[in-house]
Amino acid sequence: MAQDERYGTRDLTYSAWHRHLSTQRFIGIEKAQLLAMIDIDVAVFVEYDEETKQPLALVETARDVGQSYKCATITRNLAIKAGIEAFVLLYKPSVKANPADANWPDIDSFRIKRIAPTYSEDWIIKTPQQWAECLITVRSRGSAALDKLIRTQQEATA
Repeated sequence: MAQDERYGTRDLTYSAWHRHLSTQRFIGIEKAQLLAMIDIDVAVFVEYDEETKQPLALVETARDVGQSYKCATITRNLAIKAGIEAFVLLYKPSVKANPADANWPDIDSFRIKRIAPTYSEDWIIKTPQQWAECLITVRSRGSAALDKLIRTQQEATA
């Protein structure tokens, strides 16, 4: 059964927040430039390695309207098949504009739940500063796993 578009337009608030001109406020420009991300249907974001273009994590996003649940079964299944982490991330828009892109609101807070490879029942609340720092950690774990996979493949073909 096809699903109708709920709001008629795509909310690019998280996309604007994630750009390096925005996240540099929290983690500095050098680390912010490491946060390469591409959106899939503006609901699932893929954190990836800029050099190899390999996926490091999936993040399914939605505006936080107080919901207790966000369906992300497909995102979870994709992450498990890919062997990467996945999260559901709900964001609460600010009344202030994003200073890096005034077309979209800034973000006041996030509610996050890890859904792969393990599933967490509880939402964790993070500030934008804390989520930007978490993204660096997630990328470090994903990059380390990618490095290990590449070394294993190289050893197998040597």
